[in-house]
Amino acid sequence: MFRTIVCLTEQHTAWVVPLAALVCWVSVHTALRLVRQSREGRDVGRWMWLAAAGFSAGAGVWSTHFIGMLGYDPGVVLGYDLRLTVASLSVGVVTAAGTLTLLRRAEGTGQAAIAGFWFGLGVGAMHVTGMAGVDVPGALVWTWPLVLASLLSGSAIAAAAFTVFASPQIRHANAIAATLLTVAIAGLHFTAMAAVEIVPDLAHPGTDRGLPRLTLAFGVAAVMLTILGFAILALFADRMRRANLALSASEQRFRLLAENTTDVIIWCHLDGTHKYVSPAAPRLLGYEPDELVGTPALDSVHPDETEDFRKVLDDLRHGRIEQTTCQMRYRRKDGGYVWVEVSISRTKGLTTDWLSGWVASLRDVSARKEAELQIAHMAMHDALTGLPNRLLFRDRLNQELANARRYGGSFAVLACDLDRFKSVNDTLGHPAGDALLRIVADRLISVVRNVDTVARLGGDEFAIILSWLDEPQAVNAAAERIIEIVGAPIDLDGSHARIGVSIGIALGTSETEDADGLFKNADIALYRAKAAGRNTLSFYEPGMDGIVADRTALERDLSNAVREGGFVLYYQPIINLAADRPCGFEALIRWPHPSRGMVSPIDFIPLAEDTGLIVPLGAWILQEACREAAGWPGDLRVSVNVSAVQFQKPGFEQAVIGALAAAGLAPQRLELEITESILIADAEAAITCLHRLRSLGVRIAMDDFGTGYSSLSYLRRFPFDKIKIDRSFIRDITDPDAAAIVKAIVGIGTQRGAVITAEGVETEEQLACVRQEGCSEVQGYYFSKPLPAQEALDFVRKPARAAA
Repeated sequence: MFRTIVCLTEQHTAWVVPLAALVCWVSVHTALRLVRQSREGRDVGRWMWLAAAGFSAGAGVWSTHFIGMLGYDPGVVLGYDLRLTVASLSVGVVTAAGTLTLLRRAEGTGQAAIAGFWFGLGVGAMHVTGMAGVDVPGALVWTWPLVLASLLSGSAIAAAAFTVFASPQIRHANAIAATLLTVAIAGLHFTAMAAVEIVPDLAHPGTDRGLPRLTLAFGVAAVMLTILGFAILALFADRMRRANLALSASEQRFRLLAENTTDVIIWCHLDGTHKYVSPAAPRLLGYEPDELVGTPALDSVHPDETEDFRKVLDDLRHGRIEQTTCQMRYRRKDGGYVWVEVSISRTKGLTTDWLSGWVASLRDVSARKEAELQIAHMAMHDALTGLPNRLLFRDRLNQELANARRYGGSFAVLACDLDRFKSVNDTLGHPAGDALLRIVADRLISVVRNVDTVARLGGDEFAIILSWLDEPQAVNAAAERIIEIVGAPIDLDGSHARIGVSIGIALGTSETEDADGLFKNADIALYRAKAAGRNTLSFYEPGMDGIVADRTALERDLSNAVREGGFVLYYQPIINLAADRPCGFEALIRWPHPSRGMVSPIDFIPLAEDTGLIVPLGAWILQEACREAAGWPGDLRVSVNVSAVQFQKPGFEQAVIGALAAAGLAPQRLELEITESILIADAEAAITCLHRLRSLGVRIAMDDFGTGYSSLSYLRRFPFDKIKIDRSFIRDITDPDAAAIVKAIVGIGTQRGAVITAEGVETEEQLACVRQEGCSEVQGYYFSKPLPAQEALDFVRKPARAAA
């Protein structure tokens, strides 16, 4: 080892060692790349690559040796024998070519290691041959143990290098193997050089007969240039190989994708001409691929999308975009069009048949497009009738106003609300109500012109736009035709229904400020029409806004009164005719408004039901009536009216039980008065709820009996504790027909075990008649008007007739 270090540091020029190592690394790295290239070559080509690899490795090893020799200075003049120097080059090339051939054919790392070992021995043979060609003034004396060590170590490292090269799992195998081979070759050379000792011989004839050092230097340079050329060739070949592999794989993937997908894949030149069409074309477009090849892509696009597609192609052609996705209609062979989603990308210039252009996939999205159109239609139309909804109606109204401002003329907005629709919906059920709405929609469309708009805004609300009116009087005629045709009888699966329609009308002109305000005016006029008796029409007039403003203010005040407790209860006595004394009171709500005075329940109860305020208001009535009744003497009962809205909301039973518990009132002293509307909405649920309340002891009374639709069937299904005959029958009880009805009700109620109460008794004659017909109880102004709580308590202490 010491001799090797001395050889490197003292007998060699400093720059020679790294130069020799660099030349060696470049040579063997080039050779290894050429070996890989030969593995993928075919026929003669692979042997040419292998021959080049052998020359590159052998010549590189030879150059490494003689670069080292050129920098070697043993203290004597050296010369070189031409024949042996050339022979050493031949030994290096042949040995390298043979071992690299073994490496190429190696099927595992073991065979590769053997090839590497022989490569190391070949390098040693080349070194010995080269040294034999050195002409020195003396004799070369070898230290054979050191020579043997150099051969074994060099061969072992070369075997390791070939093993790395043959291992597919090692990254950068070429570079690592080249580095190991460089260590093996350089190490073998310099170790072997250290094993040589020159013994001077004065009788030696001299070195002028050998190859001059300058000539050898030029020869080494030529060999290095050749190796460099091979390196460049290997690099270029490798790049081409990789490019071809990538291109081939890309083309294979493209064809595999194109020929095994339901999407139609097309490839076009930048001029838009079809050059390739995938086999999926017949299924989507009806064309065979060959029928489309050579035709312009623009000719296959729907005329409405041609210009947009032309802009896309122009952007691709000029490089403004590389890829994009759009939807368009593509022509089918049968002349129709199919909606496709086109994902289009520009292709780069390649060296095969696939030239610069663009490639696109056509995916059938007709079903999705149809769904999108359906969703868009649903977003703008009523699902039940198919008419425009509120959103589309507002858009049409804005368009109409814009036309009036641009071209002049006038138009009209009709706000329509069906009369008696709720009763049909409640009695015949929601399916019948839906069928009725569809019939009304068809009737409205049949009345108006094609340029007009009929819309359903929700529930039983419709709206109509009458466009381009020649004269305002035409609106009145159209509205009257609408009232007439909607009011015609309607057959609903054998059940005949008759409804009406109330119409509010507002005229629009170029002077109209905004569409929303115009429709608001029509709605105000509708409110006026409904107040006038329904099934009529009303034009908007200035000042009508006050009606709506008054309703809005009353609604606001009602909300405040419910929240702050602005109501009181009055109590109207109910007289037991057999005992001739009060048996209870009906609780009636009153609203002492701070500015309006006493507001009638007729005015605010419907408003409370419309706004939902009836639920908290009804809960308060229950609590207050039970609290007051708890202080009455004896077994006097309190009757509380229950709204249909209140009854249908969750929590009604809990409200009743809570009110009784809070007041400490016995359930038998509470009487709930309901109307048929409660049972009509959901009879099964309502009757179940009533049974639960009745099982607690609460009495249930049927109020306003005889004014509904199905009273007898409800009496049969639920055992009411009391039936209250409506005041309309009592008012006309002197009429034989009314008296017969009262008598029939009394008979039915008595048969069912119910107490019969006559409402609205106001005269002695009416009292006598209800006694005669067999009523059990009466109430009315003949005995007392509704009284405040304290006055009602005073009334109990007086005889009934004296109080009257």
